Amino acid sequence: MGPEDVSILFNAYSACRTRLYALGCSVRVLRDFREVVPTLEACGKDVTPFFQTRFFDFNGHNGFCHVAFAGEEPVSFYCSQLFDTGGMNYLEYHRLQLSRIYGDAYKVDHSWVCPPMEEIQGKVIYSGDALNVSGFGSAKVSLERLALIARMNLYLGLATWKDAAVCVGLARADRIRKSLGDVYGAFHRYPYATRWVNPPADRKQDDMFLFNWPSDVLYLAKIDAHGTGLTLEELD
Repeated sequence: MGPEDVSILFNAYSACRTRLYALGCSVRVLRDFREVVPTLEACGKDVTPFFQTRFFDFNGHNGFCHVAFAGEEPVSFYCSQLFDTGGMNYLEYHRLQLSRIYGDAYKVDHSWVCPPMEEIQGKVIYSGDALNVSGFGSAKVSLERLALIARMNLYLGLATWKDAAVCVGLARADRIRKSLGDVYGAFHRYPYATRWVNPPADRKQDDMFLFNWPSDVLYLAKIDAHGTGLTLEELD
């Protein structure tokens, strides 16, 4: 990731922030997940284990969350953190994460493989815990607001962690069928990310694996930087 690429990312970030202001919202980047988690929970979100401080050690440099505010009210969230798979591929690393979080009572079927997970290794930007708080703007405005902070997360993540190999996420299939894959800015979407032998209550068998290579994020950034990003009409 060279200086010109970083410049494109920040130009796109600035363009998204300007459009967010035009929707009547300000935005803050929160890096203390001891603040992020209770704020999300106060807005009615069951925070996934991947952003819970009891499972992951956040130090102010390995994670952040964009929060859009209408006045002083938080109305949209999108969070990211950095993983390093080391010598493992992401499939192996993700299985270890699930084992640590859920324990032996909830096992995954190791015979099932989501192919792109095997191709990924190294530093991985994981994004999730997206939330639109109901009652703030129309459905169209809410979706555009969420799309803007999702892309701001992508741009800031890649500009901050320049040697990241990929940006990933998990999402329920029913949400992706409602066009939220586009809202999240996910270029690549693979169904059936994990097959559970015995799924825990907060997981489903049809979770989808979403990912962008850095080149995908840069392509999206060029679109936003030139003022041709997602519009309300395209979210209709």
